[in-house]
Amino acid sequence: PRNLMPSLSELLEAIGRQPQWLGALALLGAAFLEYVFPPIPGDAICLFGAFLVGHAGWSLPLVFAAVMVGTGLGMLADFGAGVWLRRRVERGRERGEAPSPRVRAILALEDRFRNRAALTLVSNRFLPGIRAFLFVGAGFFGYPLGRTLLWGFVSALAWNGLIFLAGVQLGMNFEDLSAWVSRYTTA
Repeated sequence: PRNLMPSLSELLEAIGRQPQWLGALALLGAAFLEYVFPPIPGDAICLFGAFLVGHAGWSLPLVFAAVMVGTGLGMLADFGAGVWLRRRVERGRERGEAPSPRVRAILALEDRFRNRAALTLVSNRFLPGIRAFLFVGAGFFGYPLGRTLLWGFVSALAWNGLIFLAGVQLGMNFEDLSAWVSRYTTA
């Protein structure tokens, strides 16, 4: 009887035959979710998209653009959450409510954030797990949206460029790598 589980190669071929627009949409969604829900492994999904460029001939501009659009939408969502949180704090102050100790501690970081905002935001892609909070902070502390997106995109272009370079190379050399792993496993 034939094994019911497809091999990795069969699975990759099946995924590679899917419409590229559908894959691009999935990558856009993953890049967005990575910013909104930091535990989502968006970088791994981005790497897989780049792998499909090298292995299945998917369009590099389409896949890269999908990742960057998802990234931008995620940055905007986080920034908007920060603006909303700040308005909530300000409305509480207008009603005479004192901020909680935790909120006061966050408010005390405003000058430090503003003085280092560009460096912090341009480093965001290299700070896994906390990058989303940097954009929330930018919105919360009123850092200009244009500069927030500029520094965020500079960081994302550098990081995603490295991921795509690795992923495309991995995809283009998958058969050689598979053969090497097979020989290593056998030995």
